[in-house]
Amino acid sequence: MAIRNGLGPKFGSVLTGAQNGSSRDFELLFRAYSGPVTAFASARGNDDPEAISNDVLLKVFQHLDGFDGDESAFTGWVFAIARNRLIDAHRAAARRPAVADGVEVPEEGFEQSSEEAALRGLSLQSTISQLECLTDDQRDVIALRMVADLSLEQVSEIVERPVSAVKALQRRGLRRLQKEILPAGVS
Repeated sequence: MAIRNGLGPKFGSVLTGAQNGSSRDFELLFRAYSGPVTAFASARGNDDPEAISNDVLLKVFQHLDGFDGDESAFTGWVFAIARNRLIDAHRAAARRPAVADGVEVPEEGFEQSSEEAALRGLSLQSTISQLECLTDDQRDVIALRMVADLSLEQVSEIVERPVSAVKALQRRGLRRLQKEILPAGVS
């Protein structure tokens, strides 16, 4: 199973091209995986999911020559790197002193209306806050299954647990989310 909107049948030729240094094929891989990795980092509550996605894909591209497999194996490899990078980022953040909460520094040269910024912040914050009721393992499994659209077997490899444990984590996580979301109502 590959990610939604993956490369499908052309994956092999794109991978080979990227391994041979084709900038076009690097771009195709980046476009196919940056969105899902960013969404996974967002679902895990990371403050800068785009930076995580860029770090992950940079590491993937640096080690691309050593990869041998199909798109499903590649997807699992990418998300294993993403999960490890998120764990590292969480550990680093725990060692850093906190700065003013909720302060967002705008990117230079990027103009966004106040309304767009508020709506984007509310929906992302709402999603992240709903996932906060889950354990880290449940959140990883839910994000990898639902956001990254990975199979049980791929998630099992990434989180280094048996498929039966992944199923149990997913089931408990979804039940917990159902209890949290339904009483509050859906907007």
